[in-house]
Amino acid sequence: MKRETFKTIILTILIAISLVFTWNIWMFQPVMQDQADAGTQVVEKKKISSDEPRSLIDVVKPREMFIHSNGEHFKVDQKELFQNFWNDVSLWDVKEINDVSDQYSEQKFKNFFYGRDGQGKTLDLVFNDSIPIDIFQALFKWPNKSIEYNSFDRMIVPFAQQDKANKKVYLVSYSKETVLELTIESANYRNLMDSIAAAQNEMPRYDLYTFSTNSKRDFLLPRKQKQLEAKMFFIETIKTNKFKDALFTDPSLVGEESNLNRTVYTDGTSRLEANQKDHRIQYQHRNINSSTVFQTGDLIKRSVKYFNDTGSFTDDYQYFGINSNQQLSFNMFMDGLPIVNSTKHPFGMTSLEVQWANDDILNYKRPNYILGNKASQSEQVKLMNGTELKDLIVKQTKYDDLEKIEQIFPAYQAASTTTDQDQDQAMFVWLEPVWCMKYNGKIVILSKDLLTEGSENHGVE
Repeated sequence: MKRETFKTIILTILIAISLVFTWNIWMFQPVMQDQADAGTQVVEKKKISSDEPRSLIDVVKPREMFIHSNGEHFKVDQKELFQNFWNDVSLWDVKEINDVSDQYSEQKFKNFFYGRDGQGKTLDLVFNDSIPIDIFQALFKWPNKSIEYNSFDRMIVPFAQQDKANKKVYLVSYSKETVLELTIESANYRNLMDSIAAAQNEMPRYDLYTFSTNSKRDFLLPRKQKQLEAKMFFIETIKTNKFKDALFTDPSLVGEESNLNRTVYTDGTSRLEANQKDHRIQYQHRNINSSTVFQTGDLIKRSVKYFNDTGSFTDDYQYFGINSNQQLSFNMFMDGLPIVNSTKHPFGMTSLEVQWANDDILNYKRPNYILGNKASQSEQVKLMNGTELKDLIVKQTKYDDLEKIEQIFPAYQAASTTTDQDQDQAMFVWLEPVWCMKYNGKIVILSKDLLTEGSENHGVE
């Protein structure tokens, strides 16, 4: 065989081998080991509840709504009117913003506030606590205009402007006497205001009360005794494992220790304690210090997102306030009334409470139960009228600095139906209508027991 022919044969073989290898590389499909078998499966984050996420407008709401008309006051207590109005707020288009605080002296401010300044009838929305300006910006269709950061606890809506294309709405800080005028467009404004005005004669009448001659604050209280239902509920206890799976970053690394009434989970960095007796869950980071100060609006928005991400909205919870340590409280509500823990026969927690440090949860507390909305039994209860309330507040000495009273409102107190020896009844809670006042940042239940109690302050935190 000639040398050149031999070279040609060898070259052909090499080319064939190269083509075979190339083909194998192109067509190669690696066999993937099942992630579960490999132990690298990504664990999907579980939630405490599968309920639908809540929007900001569901969580930040006015607690009460009043009509002020020619020196008379009426409470809008029809749930449908109340909810229809608040739902429409998210559709309002803000066109202009003006700070008009300088236009009002102290007396002129009150006349404006209660519709006595010639503008006629006004609708007055009362919030649980001061609401930051950026939360209102998120609730309305509000352009991102740079304005001074402030908070407002009331919203005033005049009735006598239905035919105008642009309506005026006012955000008011009662304590700071600050008034922000918003010019809005609303397609449904006239229908909403007409339906509220048409029901005015069916609404309970309220009167203005002051508790001292030097007081700058007035309180709207009912002319007649209020009649509400006390209700008993069978609670549904949430399994503690659900909190572990929802709150820890990696539940597989969490250890557990338990005794009769308490279960503790920890992964070395975070700690979750479930206290069955107090119906309380507390989750906290041990290695984080509360160092960053946030704007309240940012805290509210990030808290609502966190509650949605963890499925924490197991009942109707609404934003209720923030304390000096930047701990936010979202109280459980029933029939439009906040639920507070009884001081005489305490049942347990009735609020979601959260505190942030940097971008992490520092402290998270909440009830370990779902209340639901089906009462097992009920009875009618009469609450004091305004005159009786004023009498009680002025005569009692336990909260004697009347200038520290910020709000007075009806609520439900969650009372235990059991004793330490009767644990079978621990699954029932009695919701009793009561009057409450916000005194120096704390919620105090107003009862005639205050007339016989000592001078030490014991408010509901």
